[in-house]
Amino acid sequence: MNPSSRTRPAKGALTRRSLAAIAALSIVAAACGSDTSDTVATTPAPAATAAPATPSPTDAPQATDAPESTEAMSKSMAFGPACSAVPTDGAGSFAGMAQDPAATAASNNPVLSTLVTAVKAAGLVDTLNGEGPFTIFAPTNDAFAAIPPADLEAVLADKELLTSILTLHVVGGSSMSAADLGAAKTAATVNGEELTFGADGTTVNGANVVCSDVMTANATVHIIDAVLMPKAAAPAPAAMLNPSGPACSSVPADGAGSFAGMAQDPAATAASNNPVLSTLVTAVKAAGLVDTLNGEGPFTIFAPTNDAFAAIPPADLEAVLADKAMLTSILTLHVVAGEKLSSADLMKMGKATTVNGADLTFDDDDGLTVNGKKSVCMDIPTANATVHIIDGVLLPA
Repeated sequence: MNPSSRTRPAKGALTRRSLAAIAALSIVAAACGSDTSDTVATTPAPAATAAPATPSPTDAPQATDAPESTEAMSKSMAFGPACSAVPTDGAGSFAGMAQDPAATAASNNPVLSTLVTAVKAAGLVDTLNGEGPFTIFAPTNDAFAAIPPADLEAVLADKELLTSILTLHVVGGSSMSAADLGAAKTAATVNGEELTFGADGTTVNGANVVCSDVMTANATVHIIDAVLMPKAAAPAPAAMLNPSGPACSSVPADGAGSFAGMAQDPAATAASNNPVLSTLVTAVKAAGLVDTLNGEGPFTIFAPTNDAFAAIPPADLEAVLADKAMLTSILTLHVVAGEKLSSADLMKMGKATTVNGADLTFDDDDGLTVNGKKSVCMDIPTANATVHIIDGVLLPA
């Protein structure tokens, strides 16, 4: 159970983004205003215009009152399941945010506090409220909570990587509604990469927009349920990738079995809290592998669904569960030790050796396949592993 670790190929280092690109992240710069040098002006900023999205990082313009119509728009336009978490009155309400430029508005919104911390760690707090206009995709606190703490800490400590991640969340030069996003289909960010939007503008690179069309004086903000990751980023924890696939919807939305909950626990414990993996948990316990899969890792794990096990005739499954040696051989075929490998990593590699000693083959068939079995929910982070839920049980040759 202790094969030697394999090393992921190194990726090119990121180049530092221009100050103009960094300026677009002023959405959250104000929230760290407890430091004198980080204070953001709290007077209202001018309403969004077609001005260039390259505000100077110093001498930011003083804000003026937004038109009264902006407040009315904010009340009628914002929609989505997480909008109810926004305060109903005060500076952090939709009406309050509509009066302030994006940085000040974000500092008053309690669902964006971790994003604020990330911006401060990137050294972006001196960038004040710019003229805009901007379109901003703001991950919730829960989106960051889905990242294991050690991985998040590592990213927050890597200023260049963090800046690349944060600038991927901003489109400069326009203030786009959900309808605009759906019509545009794609848009270039200040990071330089493009984002892809669903037909109704309520998904971005597969992440859900949980509160759309939040108006500020210089931007339209879309609150999202995941942290977006650049394709060209320097090496980053696989746990920061967004879980995706048709079976992800069957994962609980909250609690220990949710993506956020699983990210806090080692693999065996995480699986035990997920109702779609209960048969796998039974098999792991029967093989005596709980402590192994809860070990230090890191691991890449391919987890068959309950339906995958149900496809095995009951008498055959019962016989396998009773044969510890055979069961161990089967389960260890589902584990690669030494790395947390994302679906993109696996498809690029094409092959990897398992704890069982046998190789698995990976392909891209509209998503990851593992020895021909489809991954129905990819890139799930746990504290010590990246898990890919698959629709079949892998069997040794």
